[in-house]
Amino acid sequence: MIEIQIHPSDIRRNVRYLFFGRRPVIAGILIGIVLLAIVVCSMAAAPSVIRQLYLASHIRSMEQEREIQIQRLRHHVDRMAAIEHSIDDQRLRVEKLVTIYGLHDEEAGKGGVLQSPGVLPGDETGEVLEAKRKELDIRRSIERVMGQLDMLDQFETQNSELVKKIPSILPVPADEFVLTSPFGTRISPFTRQPDYHRGLDLAARRGTPVSATADGVVTFAGRYPMSRSVSWWRFGNVVVLNHADRFITVYAHLDATSVSAGQAVRQGQVIGTVGSTGWSTNAHLHYEVRSDLEVPGEYRPIDPRIYILNYRWSDEETLLIRSRSSGEFEDLDPLPSAFIGRRRSV
Repeated sequence: MIEIQIHPSDIRRNVRYLFFGRRPVIAGILIGIVLLAIVVCSMAAAPSVIRQLYLASHIRSMEQEREIQIQRLRHHVDRMAAIEHSIDDQRLRVEKLVTIYGLHDEEAGKGGVLQSPGVLPGDETGEVLEAKRKELDIRRSIERVMGQLDMLDQFETQNSELVKKIPSILPVPADEFVLTSPFGTRISPFTRQPDYHRGLDLAARRGTPVSATADGVVTFAGRYPMSRSVSWWRFGNVVVLNHADRFITVYAHLDATSVSAGQAVRQGQVIGTVGSTGWSTNAHLHYEVRSDLEVPGEYRPIDPRIYILNYRWSDEETLLIRSRSSGEFEDLDPLPSAFIGRRRSV
């Protein structure tokens, strides 16, 4: 039995007595112990709980920052993709120059942006690793293109006059033609049989100006006599230019010619207009580029698209690969001597 007396401060008031038996006392002690244990455990767990809350908040903050960085990374990857596309365009232009100049380059023809090795320093994975690889690819490709540009600059400095005589532009305005028949094997519009087309057919309106694609000398202007060659007579009005005895360009089916044999012309100078003379189903220009770089004195046809630098064709990669493979020549109609003219020293 426990007795508790409560004495008020006012002596005139009665004293209160509280009596507790054994069971209530034991129950009270147990409840107090439990409450004390809870308080002690709470105090012990408080630092851990606070730490966990802090970590959770920090993790959320880190995840938000990571998401921001990922978005920035993706933006940079998109920019690098645009740079990669631009580099690839420049590479194609540079490799076309390397090809038409006849230079040897071990890096030429390896395709687009160089691919880096599959293993890089560090343990990054996913988008970060891919971004680092792309950055390395771009750096290596820029170095390759810069090396090729140095080589081209050296060649052009040493051969400035020859460069002007290499056919390198479209013979008609870029926005006024449609390619109707490419270089190579095709179905003849007249015989409906496979034949070898030695140039490009560029459809354009009658009267469209035709320009010289490089500096040269006119070796022939007019219609070739049927008695000498039916094949060349079929091309109607023709202008033929000799470029430093290295290249011959042929412009056929002209409506009219504005130059004469023996005349010197400059790149871009108008030499005639598009027509439909000779064997022709519509107004167009038949344009050929021939070169004796493979066999001196024997002018073999080359796909003119390889030499055109002021226009982007859809199959540039294929054109470059095919030009390096060589051997695709089926010159069934050699150039008449009148087209070649008298050979001059370069």
